[in-house]
Amino acid sequence: MNKKIITLLLLCCMIPFLTACSKAIDLLLEEEDDTTTTLAEETKNDVKQPESKALSPSFSPTDLFSTSLFKDDPALLQFTKRVEKQVATFEQRFQVPYTGKLDFEDFEVQLNDLNSLLTFVDPYTAGYFLDYEWTAWEIDDGYLVELSIDYLTDVRKEQKVDHFVEAFADKHITKEMTDFERAKIINDYVVQLATYTEEGSTEGQTVFELISEKTAVCQAYALLAYRLLVASGLDAKYVYGYSEDQLHAWNLVSVEDQWYHLDTTWNDVDSDEPYAISYEYFLVNDQKLSQDHLWVAENYFAATSNDYDFMHDMWYANTVADVIYYNSMKDNMVYSYNLATNEHKKITETACYYLATYHDSIYCSDYDNAGYLTKIKVEDGSEEILVEDEVLNLTIQDGILYYETIDGSQHQQILQ
Repeated sequence: MNKKIITLLLLCCMIPFLTACSKAIDLLLEEEDDTTTTLAEETKNDVKQPESKALSPSFSPTDLFSTSLFKDDPALLQFTKRVEKQVATFEQRFQVPYTGKLDFEDFEVQLNDLNSLLTFVDPYTAGYFLDYEWTAWEIDDGYLVELSIDYLTDVRKEQKVDHFVEAFADKHITKEMTDFERAKIINDYVVQLATYTEEGSTEGQTVFELISEKTAVCQAYALLAYRLLVASGLDAKYVYGYSEDQLHAWNLVSVEDQWYHLDTTWNDVDSDEPYAISYEYFLVNDQKLSQDHLWVAENYFAATSNDYDFMHDMWYANTVADVIYYNSMKDNMVYSYNLATNEHKKITETACYYLATYHDSIYCSDYDNAGYLTKIKVEDGSEEILVEDEVLNLTIQDGILYYETIDGSQHQQILQ
């Protein structure tokens, strides 16, 4: 046999891929210079807004893998399926033949981007990779590839992930729930479970790290959402592309037979705000998402519906029964939206962040009034200052309001 051996050690693109999808909804503080105002009025301008994630013009879909390669060369798809079968069982060293029509130079490109190939066969097992080494040599009808793989996870950890996913579906999903309700509870759950960081045990890349350490980057956000969506009876896909000039991952989900994008990473307002939920990237169509995301459209289903555009203005949202209470990104006022009646209602013109709801009242940080802890009656919008100090990260459990002050101190207050 005339051997042509080429060896390449690669840090699997999953690590730069996922450490690259930086979590960056930085908060802007705008200051006014008005010496005639009171202290409360001076802090009225401390308005938080999400930054744009728009891409530079230099980025192109041609920088990403296209599944047209599988259509043009079915042997490449078969090769990838054989590799995935071994990866799924955490085989560390194995050989797989390729007998397609790619010449070695083009085949080498695909070997160096093996994670992209695997993502379209099984996105979840593609996330197992840490790094890999390949060696290829010519055989009579193609090439024989030997792979040596190091993994981020293992069988024991993935069994725990499986149990976690099953327990979630058993506890939170019922037969009576609509597709929308299933997608929303999964968005909320992942956002509140995860804190964005690259500093976890697997640099934020695995679902096991997310469920055990509550830390993740975009890959783990999207992979957990993918698993939960599928376990909840929804058809879902894992999408990767670009956002903020960096590689990024999110999901597509089918709701009432229409496809929508769902980006749980960007719906997680900030890593320092664990209870804040956004719906700016919840059930989004292609047109809206393309303003700051880039992907290869031919790889995925088209998302054309705008049925849930009403959700995209919601920031610092809290849901009670069928009602979502939220701060509007458009005008920084507080509204309620009744999911049962599709009715919007303005509650107050206050810029109200970190809001939490208990009985008939909203508790929040009033940024029209120095960030003071404020109670707002849902019925008439009347306000009562509870603490004359800037507060953040409000949450309510068992009738107790927990919050932080700006110095990092933790506080609690029993609610009546």
